Amino acid sequence: MFEQDYLMRQIKEFISVIMKMLFGAELSSVDELLAYQQNSGGDSELLYRLIDNGAILEAEYMLYESMDAKTAANLLKGYAFYQYLAQKDDEFLETHHYSRKMIAEGVRRLAVLFDAGHIADLFLPELN
Repeated sequence: MFEQDYLMRQIKEFISVIMKMLFGAELSSVDELLAYQQNSGGDSELLYRLIDNGAILEAEYMLYESMDAKTAANLLKGYAFYQYLAQKDDEFLETHHYSRKMIAEGVRRLAVLFDAGHIADLFLPELN
């Protein structure tokens, strides 16, 4: 349990640093990140509904399929997705064949996709 809490804190801190660097916004909570993403024209409601209904892998697939360009908006969409997913409790994740480690791997995969893998390595060294 402690290890997973640590991992989630590292992910939150990593996302916070990226958002500050790219958008100049201090987004310290999941709600702030999601609101910022929606206010920037984000279209993630379907993805969040899929997560809520337990179709996490399908939602993740759709997320990556929708990223046709390396834009700040797409990066924000991806991090908002993983922050939303990180709010779910362990029982929900386990029931739907997902885990905290998979969230961390998704955050790192997103960072690599946007050429920021080296920054992710600072925050998530256990995934190297």
